[in-house]
Amino acid sequence: MSTPTSGHVSGLPRPHSRAQRPSSSPSYGRPSSSLSTPRPVSSASLRPQSRLSRPSSRVSRPVTRHAARLLPLCQSLVTQITHLSPDNDPENFRIAVDFTSKNLEHAVKGDASTDMTTMDKRFRGRVQKAQINNQDTLASSLDTAYTRVKEHANDLIDIDEEIKSSHLPDHLQLLLLLSATPSRSTLAFADTYDDRHSSKKEPPMTWKDILAEEPFEGQHWEGVYGLPAGSTVEGWESRSTDSDTSLSPWDDLDSLDSDDRDKDEWNQPSEDLSSESVHTPDTSRRTVTNYAAKRLTVVEELKAQQYWRDEWHIGIDINRPFDLGDPSTLGPTVIQVLGEKEMPSLVGPEHEKYILERDAVREVLMCLQGRKNFLIYTTTDTFRSVPSPTASRLLHLTLTAQSSILSAFAEVTTTVCHLRKFAMAVAENASSAYNLLPSPARFLSHSIRSRTLEAFADAVNTQIRCFDSWCAAKEEAICRASVGVGDPLIVSLLSLSKDVRDTFAGTFDVLLNLLHRFVAFISQSHDRRDLAVWKIPDMPTRIPPSAVSALLLDLLLKAVEEQAALGNTETSDTLMSVLARTAEPTWKVVGRWLLDGMPVRMPWSSADALNLDEEFFIEDNELQVMDPDFWLSGYVLRGPVTLEENQKTQPAVPAFLEPAVIQILGAGKAAGLLREMGARIFTECSGEELLNWGTFTALTEANSAVSKDSEALSRLISEEISAYCLAVAMRLSRVIMEECDLRRHLSAIHGLFLMTKGDDISNFTDILFAKMDAQQHWTDFHSLNSTFSDIIELSESNWIDASLVRLSYRGNKAASASQTVKAIDGLLVEYAVPFPLTYIFTPNVLQSYCSIFVFLLQIRRAKSVLEQILLRGVVANAALRSELKVFYAMRGKLSWFINTLFNFVTTFVIHSQSIKFWEAVNRAKSLDELITIHNEHLDMLLRKCFLHSSTSELSKAIVSILDTCLHFKNMFTAYAGDTAHDILRLSVSLRRHRSRRQRRIRKNVIGFSQPGARFDSDASSSDTDVDEEGLKEAPETSFSIAPSFAQEDLSEQLEKLSSELDSLVRYIRRCTENLSSGTSDAAQAYGILAFTLDDWDS
Repeated sequence: MSTPTSGHVSGLPRPHSRAQRPSSSPSYGRPSSSLSTPRPVSSASLRPQSRLSRPSSRVSRPVTRHAARLLPLCQSLVTQITHLSPDNDPENFRIAVDFTSKNLEHAVKGDASTDMTTMDKRFRGRVQKAQINNQDTLASSLDTAYTRVKEHANDLIDIDEEIKSSHLPDHLQLLLLLSATPSRSTLAFADTYDDRHSSKKEPPMTWKDILAEEPFEGQHWEGVYGLPAGSTVEGWESRSTDSDTSLSPWDDLDSLDSDDRDKDEWNQPSEDLSSESVHTPDTSRRTVTNYAAKRLTVVEELKAQQYWRDEWHIGIDINRPFDLGDPSTLGPTVIQVLGEKEMPSLVGPEHEKYILERDAVREVLMCLQGRKNFLIYTTTDTFRSVPSPTASRLLHLTLTAQSSILSAFAEVTTTVCHLRKFAMAVAENASSAYNLLPSPARFLSHSIRSRTLEAFADAVNTQIRCFDSWCAAKEEAICRASVGVGDPLIVSLLSLSKDVRDTFAGTFDVLLNLLHRFVAFISQSHDRRDLAVWKIPDMPTRIPPSAVSALLLDLLLKAVEEQAALGNTETSDTLMSVLARTAEPTWKVVGRWLLDGMPVRMPWSSADALNLDEEFFIEDNELQVMDPDFWLSGYVLRGPVTLEENQKTQPAVPAFLEPAVIQILGAGKAAGLLREMGARIFTECSGEELLNWGTFTALTEANSAVSKDSEALSRLISEEISAYCLAVAMRLSRVIMEECDLRRHLSAIHGLFLMTKGDDISNFTDILFAKMDAQQHWTDFHSLNSTFSDIIELSESNWIDASLVRLSYRGNKAASASQTVKAIDGLLVEYAVPFPLTYIFTPNVLQSYCSIFVFLLQIRRAKSVLEQILLRGVVANAALRSELKVFYAMRGKLSWFINTLFNFVTTFVIHSQSIKFWEAVNRAKSLDELITIHNEHLDMLLRKCFLHSSTSELSKAIVSILDTCLHFKNMFTAYAGDTAHDILRLSVSLRRHRSRRQRRIRKNVIGFSQPGARFDSDASSSDTDVDEEGLKEAPETSFSIAPSFAQEDLSEQLEKLSSELDSLVRYIRRCTENLSSGTSDAAQAYGILAFTLDDWDS
């Protein structure tokens, strides 16, 4: 820790000691005091240790005489400066006092003292610095005060004075170190100080006094223009110094130099000083030198070029008559002819001020740079620039022509001013604190805080700085040419206007117009004052930041395309550079997403995942990585928004990134998942080598020929990232296929749910159907799973892991499996797939597989029931044999349909679709592609198995036929007493005998069956013309809705079942024929089934 005093003193040259300095006059006659006698040697002077090695503080040393005198002063100084005292903070107070006394003791002992020679130089430097800064009053006051201090120092002869003359340099050094930069109060005090001490002196000579005298008369002309000193005025040498007022500021330097010559003057006896103060100064030191006169001439020449001064004159006679060959006579002549009629705001032609055109060009250049000038002024409310009504005139232009030219520059100035204020407002908003605390109002409306907008403001500011540099270079060229440096230059307002328009004005106009459109899209206010572009950062809006960024980039790209189409190459190039700089934040976020991957939330980790930028077009739904829906719903593209005023739909993705956005989304998700799985993304090379992600500006500059078109720019970006995205996607696909055993799990799922493993599935269904026939509890959870596990263990092929399969029943256990196949709908089959295969086999996917499994199980159930009905033996009675044909024919019709349906599902649906599916899987290059292929495969299976929502009526008809099989089996059991019975033991007569009561009840039955003759008559017409209205609902069987069906005799029930079966099969045939005429991939399979069902009536 060091104080300013110690730091500055250590850097000064070591002064001479007091023994080496000559004694002053007061010391000759002064008697010896106790201080002058040699002091006995103290114990401190005999210490062998240095001060740095002393462990104890200075306070702990024996208090010397000097220390005792300094201690109260140090304590008072510390209290005044630091406000510390022994009462409030004794420890810090002791340390501060110790430090102060230790540093001040150096001055007391003379170890770090200085001399008056050094102080003269330093004060002289302070005076010169004040003169350079045009603070003449301060310089004069400082010089006067220092002179008075030196004069007063000669009176310090009393030994009891508080300040000794020998210590005066140290005190002055302390004052210099404690001094600060002159402030307004310092300058004001200098004015009063100078006035107070200059009241006794004669007033200084002014130019007015000089001009009132005769030429070359007066003391101020001495030595000027080579005249000898004292040649103009007689006896001027005898005049007092106070009456000699120099007109040159350089005389102050001469007066200060006199201090160097008399640097030890303060050490001389007082009588010498008094005699020096009254002697006549040396005339050679007061003579104005030739170089000072030259510099005065230069100053006057510079003042002659200051056209902005009120007293400046152009130097041309404006009252000359009009001359056609002299353009400079046009303006004054028009003013004299028209007078005040041309513009009433002018005060009159006699008060007109004219300037040169080069000076007007300089003023316009300063105006374009946003600086103050007197040709164009800017209003403080709307910041609109207009020509000043009191502007100086040009000789060769009329007032109307000059106003027209200045109005063009005023428009450019207004545009640049608005853009400059917009950039400043965005920069101030970016540096200010932002409240991120959630509030209800913030979700409805929020201010615009976008890094894309900040980048756009920075790009606009860059163009403005280029424009300012261009204007400054123009002004520099004018100044250099005016003094003859460089090539000659012709300047005019018209040429400057053309240069500004061709170089910058088009760009600024487009940018300002773009901002106005941007404000119109996002603003919620209808007040025109609230639509100023510099109020964009504080403008409330309900548009999300991602849509705001995309809107700004789309507007920029559209402006680039429009300017390129109009042939404005320079403007389009500039706008393209602005677009590139504006897109940098979005481009940087995309690069970080591709290289680092998506942030992942682990359920076992307490740390929160990194949040995506609100401006990024990818949205985080905050799902855990173990969630099955994480891959499809965890990170998704943000949806478009509708702009309120224009009803325009604005996507969150910029237009030039839209073709590649799917690749970007998939690659980032794949990279993040590979990182969390612990797998290397690239085995042969790094991601940086494959994707050299630079800046968007570098990309557009390297391909400037194609970057101005939206489609070409999109293709360029796609080509830039496609190789990396494909490599990451293929790496993840290979990991899932090889390391996660996707093929094995797919084969197991197909073997289980699609029943492609025939033997094991047949054994399981046989046991299950046997329990249904025996009316046992087949829905028991443990029974289902143990049966399946036993069958798999007995199987020779290890095609599935039984521990991953769980069967349960969640349907209505009261439903009888012998009455309807709908009782099997409650059977639930689950397969536990490992991570990350859960992204492919989601719960919805497994539920769809389970519905296919149940559908196949229902068909097998109906097929098994029909296969159990056996007719053995030979019937000798011909009448009885003919009656039994009704059962045989009914069983044959049901078996034909069930076998046809079962063969269609297993061969033309499952088998053919599985072949296409495995071919597509082998070609897949990404996880997204695998998921898409699998979902399309499963959707096609559901459609072809009539389990899709569009074929729900067909599914009802098929289930009705399957239920008919179960009901037929119950009827045969009631007839024969068993499903397999000897025909000779039949006791039920099948003769058609109906009573009147039974015929009357039959008429009241509600059913869809029709008399045979009537149905057959409509069959041909229904086959040729399909009525779509009739296909909306499938017919229902009478035994499912008619309560009187069980009261009918067996022959009537069989006849009704046969009629309803015909109706259902023909309905299915018509529906499949209608579906086969479509364009979907399932149309071909429907056509095969319809063609097969054509044999039903044959």
